[in-house]
Amino acid sequence: MKSKTKLVLGSALVAGVIGGVALATPTIGAFYNVILSVGTVDQDVHAHAYVALPSQEEDFTAEVHTNGAANLIVQDIKLSPGGTTGWHQHPGILLLSLAADSGSIDWYDAHCGKVTYKAGDSWTEGTKLHDVVNNSSADAHFVITYIVAEGVACARTNSRNARLYCAAV
Repeated sequence: MKSKTKLVLGSALVAGVIGGVALATPTIGAFYNVILSVGTVDQDVHAHAYVALPSQEEDFTAEVHTNGAANLIVQDIKLSPGGTTGWHQHPGILLLSLAADSGSIDWYDAHCGKVTYKAGDSWTEGTKLHDVVNNSSADAHFVITYIVAEGVACARTNSRNARLYCAAV
């Protein structure tokens, strides 16, 4: 084999290995990860709640709708300081809370927009690409409820978008 061909093949191999490492976005620092409950609703979900709040200007309403059977999954997870979920997305809706014993976390969207959540905060996530990083000095402790299509995994890692790494992460 000519040395020029070896150089080209060797360079392609090194680029492929480096590119593969750069593209991967694994979870790092999840030292506790327990699925507390998995349940299935075998038909469409159409739930609506209305609560009159006499001391408020507006009443409270909430709705959950699915087309098709759904899995309801409850997960308890802890992420060590410096840990990250890696870039990923979910095939459904999540309801998340940081437990009272949790350090704060930074949540990044695909455009590197950052929101910081602290112990006691709750939020929702959908199908958009994101990363969660524990930049605090304490463990981050999440309790998560997933509403996903029956038989579908809770998260999908995204290894195709290396450009999505944020400089601040």
